[in-house]
Amino acid sequence: MVGVKNNRRTKYTTDLIKKSFLSLLETRNLLQVTVTEICKQADINRGTFYLHYKDPYDLYEVLQKEVNQEILETLHKDQSPCTADGSLIKLLNIIQEKKQIYRIMISKRGENNFLTEVLLEVYKDYLHRRGDDPDQKDPSEMDYSYTFMVHGSMGVINQWLESNGQESPHDIAQIISSFKPEQM
Repeated sequence: MVGVKNNRRTKYTTDLIKKSFLSLLETRNLLQVTVTEICKQADINRGTFYLHYKDPYDLYEVLQKEVNQEILETLHKDQSPCTADGSLIKLLNIIQEKKQIYRIMISKRGENNFLTEVLLEVYKDYLHRRGDDPDQKDPSEMDYSYTFMVHGSMGVINQWLESNGQESPHDIAQIISSFKPEQM
């Protein structure tokens, strides 16, 4: 065995556990999902589950980190100057490509603060690329602006996913941008 973390069988097993977990989260709240149900759905034993995760919350946290990392890596690949709208469109395209996992992670069945870190990064990145220095602004005002932008964006994205994402990422980015304050 080359290593538990890097061999194909381990990857297959962890992917199967994640897929089974997400399937359960489509109909249940995170608090209601048990290790036994995940194992039954994945057709594995509990020992196999515990080899990789402590409990469903640990698995959920791992999924959140993986998804956040994927988003941040994608957003940081393009270092050209862009607008907040451009970053939002990139983010919304990523979300649209993997609607199922995002719908679960962002919806009321998951923990609604899932994208907070990513959205905060998008807005800070936008200010940085625009040449604004957040340290030069009133910290209290910046905190309120970020809170408004992040939670307002989360609400719009959540509604978009709950309504099956019929609008384009560009349309949703325009809606979000229309609500944010002009000057931060």
